Amino acid sequence: MSLYTKDFLLDGKIIYLQPKKGYRSGIEPIILAAQCKKKYLDVLDMGSGCGSIALICAYRYPKSKIIGFEKNITHFKLAKKSKDQNKFNNLEFIKKDACKYDKNYKDCFDLILTNPPFFFEGEVIISQNKSLYDSRYISKEKLNAWLDNMVNYLKPNGKAFIINRYDNLKTMLIKLRELKCKSIIFPICSFKGSKPKNVLVEVNKNDKYVEKTENEIIIHTKSSNYSKDIKHWFK
Repeated sequence: MSLYTKDFLLDGKIIYLQPKKGYRSGIEPIILAAQCKKKYLDVLDMGSGCGSIALICAYRYPKSKIIGFEKNITHFKLAKKSKDQNKFNNLEFIKKDACKYDKNYKDCFDLILTNPPFFFEGEVIISQNKSLYDSRYISKEKLNAWLDNMVNYLKPNGKAFIINRYDNLKTMLIKLRELKCKSIIFPICSFKGSKPKNVLVEVNKNDKYVEKTENEIIIHTKSSNYSKDIKHWFK
C-alpha cells in the first residue's frame, strides 16, 4: 500500500506527492508561491516540505533557478519524486535544516519564500507523527535562527515572504527589528471582518527597521467560495 497520495497543483498542471498521514499542504503555499515574479532569478523555498511552493515557482518561471531546503527525509524524497515526474530542470531539492546556517548560501537569493513551523514547543501538545512534528513545531530559539539564516541568504536588496500564525507576529517582528529589515505586514483573514489567524510578512533586506501594515488578504467570500485573488493564485 502506498504511503503517499498523487495530487495535483494549479488545476492539474503539476503532479504533487504528499504523505497520506502527516503533513499535507493547505492554502499557505498557494499564497507564498503567488509572491514569486519573473524578475526573481534565484529563488529559495526555505523549509520546502513536499515541495509545493518550489514546484509552482519552477512551473511558472522556467528561466529562474529554484532551490528547496528540507530536513525531513520523507518530505525531501517526495519532493524529489514530484520534481522528476514533472520533469523540471530548473528545480533542485537539497536535504538541509533551515535552522542551521550554511555559509555557502550567504547573499545568494533574490527571493526567499518560507512557511516555518507555527506552534512553539512547550505551548501545545506535540504530535508523535514525524511528518507533522517537523512541519508544525519549533522552539522560539530555532525560529530566530531560521529568520537569521533567511536574511543572511538574501542578496543585498533581496526580498523574502513569510507566512506564520498571526499570534507569532510579535516574536518575528522583534527579530526582524534586530536584523534591520523593512517589514510589511499583510494579515490573512478567513472572511472579511474576521480576526486574522495567519499573517504574510514581506521582508526587505535594508539598513534600518521599518514596519508597515497593508490591507488584509481575504481567503473566502461571504458564500464561502474562494476570493478573487485566491482563485487567481490557484491557476
